[in-house]
Amino acid sequence: MKSSASTSKSRGSNVGLCAILVDELTWLGVRRVVIAPGSRSTPLAVALAASTMEVSTCLDERAAAFFALGIARRTGEPVMVVTTSGTASLELVPAVAEASLGGIPLLVVTADRPARLRGVSAPQTLDQLQALTGFVRRTLALELLPSLSEGDLASIARQLVLELVGAPDGTGPVHLNIGIDEPLLGDGYVADDLAEEFFASRDDRARVRPVSFRPRLGALDPLVMAEIFDPGRHGWLLLGGAANTGGEEGEKVTAAVALSERLGWVLGADARTQVATSPNVVIHLDGLARGACALPEIAVVIGDFPLARSVMAALRAIVAAGGEVVTLNDRFVVRDPGRFVTGSYVVDVRATLCMALEDLVRAQRVAASDSLVALDRRIDAIIERFVIEHGDTEIAFARRLHHVLTGHESLFVSASMPIRYLDQFRGYHDDPPLVAMNRGANGIDGVVASYLGFADAAPDELATLLIGDLATLYDIGALIHLPLPRKGLIVVLDNQGGLIFDQVPPATQIPIEVQTELFVAPPRIRPARVLEGLGLEVVRVKRADELDALVERARAGAFLVAAYEGTRTASAGALSSLYARIDLEREKERTQA
Repeated sequence: MKSSASTSKSRGSNVGLCAILVDELTWLGVRRVVIAPGSRSTPLAVALAASTMEVSTCLDERAAAFFALGIARRTGEPVMVVTTSGTASLELVPAVAEASLGGIPLLVVTADRPARLRGVSAPQTLDQLQALTGFVRRTLALELLPSLSEGDLASIARQLVLELVGAPDGTGPVHLNIGIDEPLLGDGYVADDLAEEFFASRDDRARVRPVSFRPRLGALDPLVMAEIFDPGRHGWLLLGGAANTGGEEGEKVTAAVALSERLGWVLGADARTQVATSPNVVIHLDGLARGACALPEIAVVIGDFPLARSVMAALRAIVAAGGEVVTLNDRFVVRDPGRFVTGSYVVDVRATLCMALEDLVRAQRVAASDSLVALDRRIDAIIERFVIEHGDTEIAFARRLHHVLTGHESLFVSASMPIRYLDQFRGYHDDPPLVAMNRGANGIDGVVASYLGFADAAPDELATLLIGDLATLYDIGALIHLPLPRKGLIVVLDNQGGLIFDQVPPATQIPIEVQTELFVAPPRIRPARVLEGLGLEVVRVKRADELDALVERARAGAFLVAAYEGTRTASAGALSSLYARIDLEREKERTQA
């Protein structure tokens, strides 16, 4: 046991001050941290090692931030990521941008040189206070000085957590930049004091959690609610990105399904929405909206807008025809990506849906709604016949993987084509898996690291990843630096890259050689070979039904990779063929109407 004098000195050292801050953050609910090692952040690392936080390390700052993002996305709880000074802080920008757009509580802590050494060409020093400003709720600057009291650090911890999870506009990232002078550990630091006495002595104190979390929003005004949810009108409910994971989110999904049934409206659900098969649920939103369809008088978008771009055109057409598009959100964020929304409300969405449900008598189903549901079922049958005939296509792999997973299991999905495959061609499911993706910034950056974090947050549940070849190669270093899932399966759709650029409008206007060289950028090596070189078990698969056995192995405690190797030409041909079948069915529907 060290003397009280040495412990007192340690408390005033850089390590001791960091330990006080870490302890306060832990008390306020920050339980996970990912550290990218470095010299300037040494006091933080030492304090965290002695704390009760669960610590992960990753050499690559960008991957560390996306790993923390994946954990926070799965748990909904704040996660801290720590880096050293210099360009390390800039590596965090992509993940912080995703956290900002997705409302993820990411606490970014960057070590820095002291203020007196900034702007004088000190090595590994840049303006870190401005590095993340455009993407965080708040940037706080802290200088580690002996004059800091425990009360000062407790107050800073409270402010950080309030900004992370307590702001009226919802959760989001916060940045703390800590200036640390040398000696880095601080004068008077004595090894082992923190572990043996410091945290134990603080645990003895009676403390009340001094944080008021996010204010409770109210339900929508009853008069406005009655006008929106009018059973006399033909309407759509569109539910984007709602996971039925229990609690308020699960109640929101359940209430939306029940409300749509009572109104006689269809409920459109994208791939992120964890909703079971229901008589009024439609899932092939892109197929339904690709051509002209019977438009409703009103569409109510709950949460995110659906993934399919064709739905945006349909919503715009509703407004052009004199109808309404209304958004309901439970955090303050402007959702009007096409600048056509006619009404936006920030409310307690669950309470609003439940109140509307209580106030409504069951309506007669609208004929147009029945027609849309019937068309959705026929589109699904077309897709099912296609994947039976063409089980060696990327479409079949996406549909099969979603089909074999169940409720508590997860499917992380990469931009760009894998998201589209899953959203447009997945089938109905009585117990669908939890689907997640980095959709805030719509990019392929950090997908593998985010998946690994998502899996790490629930290690006893099977976690799968559906990803393309370019996204795999772009983030393949995450598989070197980060912990691998206990139960995991990565499905790589390798078509030699860049199929998305065949699908966007400019594709027909750019010479093929320019498109290939400047946009597609075919990789020089197949991802499977690189993954094998990392020592991972890679199984090359040719048909989608081969995934069944691999999923069972992963459920039993394996981590492996399934690599499907095709070509861009074959993948583009399969898409064109299936779209043609769906469009033909839509044309039959139109002519019969």
